[in-house]
Amino acid sequence: MSFFAWVDFDQADRDRTRRIMDLFDQKDSRDELGLGSVRDALSDLLFPGTSTIQTRLRYMLFVPWIYRMAGATVGTSSARQDKARAYEIRLIDALVRGGETINVIGSEARDTLKRLPSDVYWAGMLTFGIRRFQGSRTACLELAPGEADALWAAGIPDAPIGFLENGSKIDFTLRPEEADFIRDRLAQQAPDSLLTWLSRQNDAAECNMIWEHPQSSEWPNDIKVLVDHAERFSSLMHGASLLYNLMLSERAAQMQATEESVWHERIEDYTSRLSKWASDTPLETFEAWDMNDLWDQSQRTIHSVKPKTKRFVEDWRLAVANSKGDVAKDFSARSLVRDREKRLKGLKSRFRNDGALTRWGGASGLTPLSYRWQPVVMNHVRDLTRDK
Repeated sequence: MSFFAWVDFDQADRDRTRRIMDLFDQKDSRDELGLGSVRDALSDLLFPGTSTIQTRLRYMLFVPWIYRMAGATVGTSSARQDKARAYEIRLIDALVRGGETINVIGSEARDTLKRLPSDVYWAGMLTFGIRRFQGSRTACLELAPGEADALWAAGIPDAPIGFLENGSKIDFTLRPEEADFIRDRLAQQAPDSLLTWLSRQNDAAECNMIWEHPQSSEWPNDIKVLVDHAERFSSLMHGASLLYNLMLSERAAQMQATEESVWHERIEDYTSRLSKWASDTPLETFEAWDMNDLWDQSQRTIHSVKPKTKRFVEDWRLAVANSKGDVAKDFSARSLVRDREKRLKGLKSRFRNDGALTRWGGASGLTPLSYRWQPVVMNHVRDLTRDK
């Protein structure tokens, strides 16, 4: 049995660990080949303060308002923590009454909600500069009433009148002063990020991937370089993910050993998808790519890209080039994927553990890397531009 133990981590360690755990709950997006450090480094450089489990931007203000209210409670820190939780649960009903039908954290769980909005947005609020306090949510509420104002950025807008009173309604629409405040925070804390650039625009573009953005030609060169890295990395490693699924399907078909096996259909599907990937991805996309700059850029973040990860990515690029994209038939490409997964999973590798393969659902890590753009960042940008 595997588990995470909550030892004496600092808040940053806890935030990173939770982000890893969140990935295991997202169907078809598991990091089977150990690419998460590169993906998260690029995501943080482009869209600082965001995470895959955020929904709407106004939570960045809901949480400070709630913690101010709870922090003003006279009594023990435990009583203030109970009050904060009660307010966060009450927020669910207020949003539903306000007409919000999607993106409401806890809309299904209600009173049994375990991952509260404050937990989801705590790290992001620090990155945005909305939260000044460096500690945990519990430590925040251990301060005596009256000390809480110093925990938050100056100029934070006041909560709407009647916020979370009985029967009150609230929605995700940012008031103009709230959007201005968040834009100011981004400009102060992350002036060169793509998220900051997008926050200043008059409208939000609709596109599936950030490199398809219609205004990309207007971006500063440093941003263009990062987006170019993101696009190339997503495209390159999508081929590795497809090959991984093909190889597992082939092994599962051998174990089942019947002509009617559903795995034969999966083999045909993944073979076809790999062929399309190769035809849609010109080899020159990767030939002129400065990977050393990608690794240098990654070092600007908290995410450590290990030497073995760099070597795997670089060797995979070489295998793609040598095979002219036909990785399904290339021994070197297959060996790279198999050895990488074995090294990461050890005895639980699906290439050596029949039980692990039997439990496999038939699809892992197939979603191309989007770096939180869709839907998280796109929702945030919509929220910031809606008031203009």
